[in-house]
Amino acid sequence: MLLSNATLISQRLTKDDENTLPFKGRDKGGDGVFSCEKGVTLIELLIVLLILSIIVGGLTEMLAGGLKSSRENRTRTGLIEDANYAMNRIINATRETDWVFIPGNATPVRDILAIGAMADNDNDGVVDEDWGADIGNDGQPGIAGFDDDGDGPIDEGGIGRKDDNDEDGQVAEDIPKDGVDNDLDGNYDEEFRADINGDGCPGLCLRDDDGDGSVDEGSINDDDEDGLVDEDPIDPLIFHIINGALYEKKIIWDSATNANDITEKKVIDNVTQFRVERLLGVNGKTLLKVTIEVTSGRGNSVTLESEIYPRMLPTVTP
Repeated sequence: MLLSNATLISQRLTKDDENTLPFKGRDKGGDGVFSCEKGVTLIELLIVLLILSIIVGGLTEMLAGGLKSSRENRTRTGLIEDANYAMNRIINATRETDWVFIPGNATPVRDILAIGAMADNDNDGVVDEDWGADIGNDGQPGIAGFDDDGDGPIDEGGIGRKDDNDEDGQVAEDIPKDGVDNDLDGNYDEEFRADINGDGCPGLCLRDDDGDGSVDEGSINDDDEDGLVDEDPIDPLIFHIINGALYEKKIIWDSATNANDITEKKVIDNVTQFRVERLLGVNGKTLLKVTIEVTSGRGNSVTLESEIYPRMLPTVTP
């Protein structure tokens, strides 16, 4: 009787345990380990991978586009900064100049700008008061190494024509700073003279040019009556292109050594256009229209244009 009751209790416990097991499923090989829930199928895995690849591809394209746009913006910003830097240098120098060598009125559109550098060569506080007939003090017609009149040849006539400042074959035929085309060649005030106005007197005839109480002292080529000749000429400052780069060249006369101090430095690279046009503005004032275009290797380009009145230039009579 006791055995029968024990057997019955054992059977009940076994049945209750079966009802409270945490996992359901069949026994794997009778070792008491049960299988987990149903796994992911191959098709479901492929679908997930496809969705992920689409998402990653879209993000990659967005990132690449953003990087490209960022590069283009940086490139364009750099071009704008370069063009502004070059234009500001030209504007500041041109506004203060007292002479424009190139371009001339007869050839008003050029790819070069040559102006007076406003240098006080003799350190007397006055600028460009004692000219030499040779514009650049370089022994060549006009500015050595440049086509001053825009006809193709450079330094026409050689050293024998060093005082032919506009390379037209004539010397001292146009009175400077009178605002008149004296030789009727289309240019105004393009020729220099050691006797600044060609009147045969030191400085201006019958005038005390240096304010010392005496009139017309010394040599007729001593334009400021200080006892020295050609010691403070008009020195050229030249903006020009070499192999796609804009350069600035200064030719400054050193009265102590009687030689030129020449400096040339690069302003900016990647210049695809440098255009200077000489116009006649209001009230007979010379107007220079300057255009600078810079271009990157990726096709981005920036163009700046400015109109400049050289305030020291005299008015002209067309």
